[in-house]
Amino acid sequence: MSCHVFKKTMTYADTLEAVGLADLIAELTGSRVRLKDQGELLSLEFDELLEPENWLPPEPGYPFIYLETDEEVPIGWVLDYEKEREKAVQLQNFRRATGKKRKEIAQVFQEQGLQEPPSPSPEYRMANFLASMRKGWASDKQLYLWLKNNPEETKKWVAGKLTGSAPPTIKGMPKISNSQVFNPISGKGVHRPKPDSTSPASISGEVIDPFAEWMKFRGAFQVMLPFGGGGSYKVLVAEPADISLASLVSLTDMMRKQNLWGIGIKLDIEALLRLTELLIMHSDVMGKSINLRQRRPSEILRGLHQAYFQKMGPAHALMNYSFTSLPSWFAINDRRDANAYLGIIQDFIGIKEVDGVTGCLRSLSEDRSNDIPVLQRFRKWLMTGELKDLLEFCYRFALHQMERLGKKEWVKALSTENLSVLFERGYNMKEIINSEGFQSVARAIRNATIYALYFQGQGQRSHEVHYGLAQKWKQKIKGGNAEFISALCEFVQQYNWESENLDKVAADSGSNVKRHHKVRVSELDEIISFINDKGAELIGMLLLAYGYARTPKQDALEQEIEYETEEVS
Repeated sequence: MSCHVFKKTMTYADTLEAVGLADLIAELTGSRVRLKDQGELLSLEFDELLEPENWLPPEPGYPFIYLETDEEVPIGWVLDYEKEREKAVQLQNFRRATGKKRKEIAQVFQEQGLQEPPSPSPEYRMANFLASMRKGWASDKQLYLWLKNNPEETKKWVAGKLTGSAPPTIKGMPKISNSQVFNPISGKGVHRPKPDSTSPASISGEVIDPFAEWMKFRGAFQVMLPFGGGGSYKVLVAEPADISLASLVSLTDMMRKQNLWGIGIKLDIEALLRLTELLIMHSDVMGKSINLRQRRPSEILRGLHQAYFQKMGPAHALMNYSFTSLPSWFAINDRRDANAYLGIIQDFIGIKEVDGVTGCLRSLSEDRSNDIPVLQRFRKWLMTGELKDLLEFCYRFALHQMERLGKKEWVKALSTENLSVLFERGYNMKEIINSEGFQSVARAIRNATIYALYFQGQGQRSHEVHYGLAQKWKQKIKGGNAEFISALCEFVQQYNWESENLDKVAADSGSNVKRHHKVRVSELDEIISFINDKGAELIGMLLLAYGYARTPKQDALEQEIEYETEEVS
């Protein structure tokens, strides 16, 4: 059987409703429910329902968040907010404590057989977010009490909704008021994930569907990921493309344990890539259950909804809304493809569970104004998937890299291996980047910039450091093919002259070192041919991206050496 949820708002509200309904159906049938994106609606596929008279009364499907001000503790799934909050504070204080104080706290818990204070329940994070956003709103709690106190009416209501025969409301049901947490459809700087719908900018009480809101309450505790910082919040919700409810909920649970933090650009980036990483690692190509073989990650999960609620005095306002698709660089057919994806992701953000394995984005900070445009361009590439945005990021990261190296600060270059996979399989650039001319000129760039700067810092003789090379080439690219070819030839001539001098110095010193790398005439001609055919912008930006990237460790100091003939002079 199947049913569907229309995408009425084009926001995560539709996803929450679909997930909540899937969760309810799974409760009623005891079977797996699959969610599929069908354009303007989300469809739910499941086994045939039993007749309603054979159902147990449906549960609310979300916890009642109990406060000391509530009159009584209801039956069912109850989260004692104050107790869970106390656990969260204790754990936070323990992890922040140092020295003697930490030992004293640890001793208390070790006597109880614990290594550290117990963690709050997984639902506390969502409850804490709701507590900050309520401002008098309590429809979730009022509906919970009605559902628990009216099990037979609840059963009739659900049966009517699933058959299309139920009235909008049931007699005695509490009035459900709107909350921007569950209907984030208005705000400054809102970037629609899809074309604007015909939904109103705000929802009045008259058009609230209580059943849909109930499903959103259920769905929120299954798949909503709130992150806080400075009193403001960012909320992430993964939108399904073709995935089982169980797998979607499992991935969300794993995301909660990733220890992501913040509300800025780096959260947007890491959350998307970590979700992709988890999806691949738990897919059939890696021996797990999620059906990914011969598909792209975005065909399993469309992407992440992101809503930013800024603290404005005593209340919060939706200030930004966006949607970022999961990567669709190439289809994953086998474990080799899966590992290629994971290698690219880990090149950017490292390996979460392995200390010391960091990604290149780690050196970028939102606290430094020069770094923000680099992060923004990377996020834009994730959102668009366009090659031009990836190349622009690589260019900006090259500038960042040279700045950090010049100050003797830590920075990690991109990997030529992973860039090759992206360029070849994601953007069909294999012919260009695998050509001898491209590889040779990129090597020259590397030797004259990041390697030269490294050797200079080590007090070793090398090529001159060509500061400003990337900026100069970027300007020449704008001038067209002829201007860029002139700049390219000038660089190659200077580079080869430096290589000749290094050879002479080595020979005069009696060193047994072979000749330093030089760009041959045939290699330069090949690159010029590519420029005339494909354009200076594409070839020039590809050269910069590849030239400022690091080679595999075994070739890491490739500057030195090889026998060459027919150099450019």
